[in-house]
Amino acid sequence: MSNTPWAAGGSGELRASDADREQTAEVLRRAAGAGRLDFDELETRLERTYAAKTYAELMPLTADLPEAAERESRPQSRAAANAPARPGPAEVNALLSSQKVNGRWLVPPRLSARAYLGDVTLDFTDAAIPHEVVLDVQVGLGQLTLIVPDDIAVEFERGTTVLAERKNKTRGVHGPGTPVIRVRGTVVLGELTAKPPRRGWFRR
Repeated sequence: MSNTPWAAGGSGELRASDADREQTAEVLRRAAGAGRLDFDELETRLERTYAAKTYAELMPLTADLPEAAERESRPQSRAAANAPARPGPAEVNALLSSQKVNGRWLVPPRLSARAYLGDVTLDFTDAAIPHEVVLDVQVGLGQLTLIVPDDIAVEFERGTTVLAERKNKTRGVHGPGTPVIRVRGTVVLGELTAKPPRRGWFRR
């Protein structure tokens, strides 16, 4: 389990991230395992958790559980709870290798990713995206994977595709206040996939 402060204690109307929803879900699962929630109530609360958009929607789901109360009572550093993102790379290249960018990183407005006989993974789950992002891709006999939470929109723009696959499985909808990643470029004999983070047991 992550040692980061419980993010669902944030200000009510701020938008929650996938990580916030996952932490709330973990509290609910442990409560069910301890007998504090029955199966039906767990299922109902998990559905509301994964549908939540703000902290205000998440907080009531665990307000009556001891673990949440204990976490809320612990003094937390505001700086720790809002740790600054490290600057992310403007270019990621994989030639006969694997490259991955993840964690808390600041995505530049223009980013390029190249996978030639290799694979690149860009994980945006905990990334900071304060602006629209243009992602230029070049894939040849390789694979490029984008892991994108539901509160970020991904749009595939027109590009060259030769004996290759482009798959956008993300659920984010481009609207006011929603970060967007515009993907453009060439995929030849390879695969470009954008998908949500993987969820474990009883995760939707």
